[in-house]
Amino acid sequence: MYHTLLRIPSRFILLLIILSCATSLVVAQDKKTDSSKQESYFKLSASYLSNSVYNGRKDSLLTPYITPSFGYYDKSGFYVSGSLSYLSNVTESRIDLFSLDAGYDFDLGSKFSGSVYANKSFYNQASTAIKSDIKGSLGLSMSYDLDFVQLTGGSDILFADKADFALNFGIAHAFYLGDPDNLFTITPSATTNMSTLHFYEGYTDRKVGKKVNQANPNAASVTSTTTVNNNKFTLLDFELSVPLTYDAKKFGLFLTPTFALPQNPVYTTTTSVVKLRSGAQSSLTQDSTPPSEKRIENTFYLELGLYIKF
Repeated sequence: MYHTLLRIPSRFILLLIILSCATSLVVAQDKKTDSSKQESYFKLSASYLSNSVYNGRKDSLLTPYITPSFGYYDKSGFYVSGSLSYLSNVTESRIDLFSLDAGYDFDLGSKFSGSVYANKSFYNQASTAIKSDIKGSLGLSMSYDLDFVQLTGGSDILFADKADFALNFGIAHAFYLGDPDNLFTITPSATTNMSTLHFYEGYTDRKVGKKVNQANPNAASVTSTTTVNNNKFTLLDFELSVPLTYDAKKFGLFLTPTFALPQNPVYTTTTSVVKLRSGAQSSLTQDSTPPSEKRIENTFYLELGLYIKF
């Protein structure tokens, strides 16, 4: 098994140390707000994602997204939002994803908070995003504040051609500077992600089917079926991130650099059935594991954006 945990670039470690030292000079404040002052609002945002990375995995083609979104956030904790993601790279430009989200945020005392949520995704058939076989999800996330560190955890059911179950656990510490209407926040975080792997099968089906079809110009149809070898609940990656946000009363900015360290390569086998225009039929079974999965590598990506509330 190829391990990447020891291959963290020294400059990234140095960045984390500098940020931690810098934020230790800031007076950490409890980000507590008077619930009587909270109001319902609409939120319009736009973000740029440098590459679509999921559990440390990415396609061989760079997949950057520009994503505008619009949502309503009720003072009760309920919210609903919609977004579209525009793919723009050197070879392709298109709307690659529509997404609808709804959820409910809640607090249980001053230390414990959580959220339940649902998502419905509509990917372009030509999408090369690793998550493109996931049609929706249901999930729960929780956070417990120990003052010196926040513990986080979540679970999701992912609806691909077959359902997947995912878990994540993390630790974080938020440093605040300013007041609730003019607040800077830096939150060094570490997260681990685990999941079953059916979502990877549908993604690979399309990739392999497209290549087989291109190699057979007389093909009337190509049907590919991928199996993840030894598909089981798997540790997929560790992630280090340092979200930076600025929140004012009516607008905000955010930047989230993330360093993903994938674990446990996902090996796949794909059988493709080719039907020719003449009526003849043939099948091909092959090792469909991409080179990037046979020798997994660490990935750095970032998301930045802004929003307004009204």
